[in-house]
Amino acid sequence: MEKARIMTEINSNDADVTLCITSCGRTELLQRTLNSFLPSHRDSFKRMLVIDDANSTQVKNWLEETHPDVEVILNHPQLGQMKSIDKLYDMVETDFIYHGEDDWLFDGENTIPSCMKVLEAEPNVSVVSVRKLSDLQERFQKNCIRKEVDGVRYALMPLDIHPEWLSFSFNPGLTRLSLWKRYGPYAKHVTEERISIAMKRDGLMVAFLDPGACHHIGDGQHVDDPAQPIRAKTFPQRMKRSVMKRVNRLRRRLGADV
Repeated sequence: MEKARIMTEINSNDADVTLCITSCGRTELLQRTLNSFLPSHRDSFKRMLVIDDANSTQVKNWLEETHPDVEVILNHPQLGQMKSIDKLYDMVETDFIYHGEDDWLFDGENTIPSCMKVLEAEPNVSVVSVRKLSDLQERFQKNCIRKEVDGVRYALMPLDIHPEWLSFSFNPGLTRLSLWKRYGPYAKHVTEERISIAMKRDGLMVAFLDPGACHHIGDGQHVDDPAQPIRAKTFPQRMKRSVMKRVNRLRRRLGADV
């Protein structure tokens, strides 16, 4: 009865944002993420969704006990990150999506109003990320475009700031459902990097709130994705990957779709 009451209250508000969070059995990290995020954000959502690709009953039980207003989807069999995101986004009925992952620690502020102002001011922005700017490499911090709208400071990442990255990101932030409808399903791109490449070709950029409101806490607790290329771990593997990246960059300059 309590869950039904909470869901009625959530679904009756006029919010136009759906929370979509991907998880993969890392209950402790998810706890830290949601406990730092939800107190200042939950009233801003029409619906809150968490998809767990590890089919973790521990994740499901914890959410049902502590955050009954969050809907839980368990994947069985495992789908991988991209298909999980497509599955989540196919359930969204709002114009905006606040995308999140299970390994970020948030400051105590509601970031949605600021993100919304940036999206409204910047039609060529794919995502307004709330990751702290100080998390990024110094060269990105130095070469971004600093701007302000209605008291909200943010930074745009120019198209040439990186050959592949920073035209799209799954780091926590606000995006439009229409973006996914245009470029999705994301699974066809295979990797987040290739989504960013596709959007870079179309002139899209990532914006970051300045100074940002969360930082990554999942280092050293990576979970392999069966649908993603195997990560380069040995020196020969890293060298091969580095060479192939340079070859593909050259091929793209020559007009190849890679």
